[in-house]
Amino acid sequence: MDDATTARRVITENDYEDACARVLVVAERSGGTVRARDVEELVTAALAGVGVLIPPPAPEPGTCTALFPDGDGYWVQCQEDPGHTGEYHVDGDYGWTDEHPDAVPAQG
Repeated sequence: MDDATTARRVITENDYEDACARVLVVAERSGGTVRARDVEELVTAALAGVGVLIPPPAPEPGTCTALFPDGDGYWVQCQEDPGHTGEYHVDGDYGWTDEHPDAVPAQG
């Protein structure tokens, strides 16, 4: 994980879509068949590699809504009950606090 004292930049949804579209065009020019999901994974991984995160998704209902980026740049959601006590969140593989600069604290 990157330096835990500095938040990584989160690009806008439009910038992410533009990056995916550009990669898709280049991939299609090469003559290969490329799935949009593969392009999204490539762009997400490349951005994470240079310290940039994709926009966080809307949290799924039913668990705590806190979000955190994993090592590949994908967002994970806390699996604790909504409104759980404490500021420590876990998803099974990752644990984080609301104070981490990349964390999205629980909403509502």
